[in-house]
Amino acid sequence: MRRRSEAAFSVALFPGLVAAALVFLAIGCRKAPSGLSILATSDFETGSADGWQPNDPSHWRVVADGGSMIYELTAPGAAGPVRAPTSWSLWAGHDVSSFEFTGRLRCYTDPSIPFRDMCVFFHFQDPAHFGYVHFAGSSDDVHNIIGLVNGADRVKINAEPAGASVFRLTDKDWHAFKVMCDARTGEIRAYLDDMAVPVLTARDRTLGHGLVGVGSFDDTGAFDGLVLKAREKQ
Repeated sequence: MRRRSEAAFSVALFPGLVAAALVFLAIGCRKAPSGLSILATSDFETGSADGWQPNDPSHWRVVADGGSMIYELTAPGAAGPVRAPTSWSLWAGHDVSSFEFTGRLRCYTDPSIPFRDMCVFFHFQDPAHFGYVHFAGSSDDVHNIIGLVNGADRVKINAEPAGASVFRLTDKDWHAFKVMCDARTGEIRAYLDDMAVPVLTARDRTLGHGLVGVGSFDDTGAFDGLVLKAREKQ
């Protein structure tokens, strides 16, 4: 009787598992918003960061790294009036709504520190109004999240439960990233290393448009090979 009950339970559970798997695959394989075109690329091979606007220029530089030039954040920033990332450099001149922002990033902080991070910013309107993806070495309610700063301390807006998001920033290696937003639906997806399945997902239309950028909450690191595909704000 016990085996029969277990078998019946497995059969009943199977359709639910299949449905959940199909939803997961649909989210992971969803395409970028239509109508996007390349607005800007930046590989820093000219030795300069033309078009980039750091909040503290003394903390950013372009340096050689393994035969390539990279954009380096050399020092943590200072805390502001609200709890939010302290260092950013924005891609000037591209106020966008729907977008796909790709590149690679590397964190210099000792991997033994689980709260290490690098950030990708989006819909940045001013230092108190922006969204950001916090790629980290651990996951909780403030690390490895999609965050929103809307005139107050940052809040977690991603759908993954605190502590349950996939984190991969656990070394000093380069990691490929992709952040996508469909402004019409508010859907936001963030990828690290695996470009097919997002590690963070959210649905939020609070800001709707703004600049993209790179930086960190309170660590140092580097960025390279940045590409912005988008529709300019209408």
